Amino acid sequence: MSKQPPIAGADPKDRYAQIPQPEAELLRLYGSHTLAFFGLAPKNRHFLAPGGSGLVNYQLMHKVAVVLGDPVCAPEAHEHIARSFLDFCALHRWRVAFYQAAPERLAAYRSLHLRAFKMGEEAILHPQTFTLRGSALANVRTSCRRAEREGVDIQWYEGAPPLDVMQHLEDITRVWLGQKAHKQASERGFGMGRVDELTESAERAEMIATISTLAPVLPLAAPRLLTAVAKTSAGQPCAFVTFTPIYGCFTGKAAMPGRPSEMQGWGWTLDLMRRVPNAPPGVMELLLVRAMERFRLCGAHRVSLGLVALADSRQEMAAAGRVLASFVTDRTALLGPSRTLFAFKQKFDPCWESRYLVANTTLGLPNIARSVLQLRNSSGNGQG
Repeated sequence: MSKQPPIAGADPKDRYAQIPQPEAELLRLYGSHTLAFFGLAPKNRHFLAPGGSGLVNYQLMHKVAVVLGDPVCAPEAHEHIARSFLDFCALHRWRVAFYQAAPERLAAYRSLHLRAFKMGEEAILHPQTFTLRGSALANVRTSCRRAEREGVDIQWYEGAPPLDVMQHLEDITRVWLGQKAHKQASERGFGMGRVDELTESAERAEMIATISTLAPVLPLAAPRLLTAVAKTSAGQPCAFVTFTPIYGCFTGKAAMPGRPSEMQGWGWTLDLMRRVPNAPPGVMELLLVRAMERFRLCGAHRVSLGLVALADSRQEMAAAGRVLASFVTDRTALLGPSRTLFAFKQKFDPCWESRYLVANTTLGLPNIARSVLQLRNSSGNGQG
């Protein structure tokens, strides 16, 4: 069963009230990958597997169903849910692409005769063991101290920031986009947040965190959308970051007798990261370090710094993947920004995890790549 996006222009609260219980509950129980939260955004379509055992969130572009991450379901149900969705797409004569698929799901995809192409790597940090000690993070320590000497102050907002704060975020974003006028004149909207959708995203996160589920008692921790705003010593907002929830995967087993059932891998994903040109040096490093300290105290298991397209630190990219990468870079000038982004995230000494584009065709790969790129670079809904 597939559901269309709600009518554009509808009141945000009405749109989120329309999110059915099965979809919201599946996300709360099994939304373990970093794109899962974006899946229930109003612009997306939703395939609910028979019996409500799994959920596939996707957009349609040029008859390609582009899925945000892997299916949202129990790990043991992944192959069954993927097969159901492939059958559904075959009825409509759609090609299929799973965008940012995880390596632990590749065996199931290959059993369904799908092809996997490495598209980049995601930077993962573990808050409970993260430390600034040691030589690996020496540059981060130095940057943070410099920002602190400049008098940078950080304020946190859980949920939707107040209207005056939103105005500051919009102002910073306007300047940030202006710097990128020749590269990216508007915000992207596929698997990424937007400032003008921040309030809606916060409402969605709150709704998902507070739903009642049919599962046994879950841990009390339920991540909401978080925003951190850096201010100069003069009190002027100069940079901000936002984090979207990772809900983890419900195991159904108690971590210890008498304890609530365990939710593994929950935490947050870095989404928006923006600053004005004259922001104090080290402000972005300080924002992320303070975030890790906050997440450690919250008990979070993992924090994603996001995907770096075309990154291949593990040297895993096969010849076909390099052809795909060449196709992408020739049309987006993506290689330069990717290298800069990789270098910044590498400073935090993350664990790099490979991510893949999984498709049900090889001959149609250029059209699939074109559809993915068009979705990434657009802010509107997909089309048929």
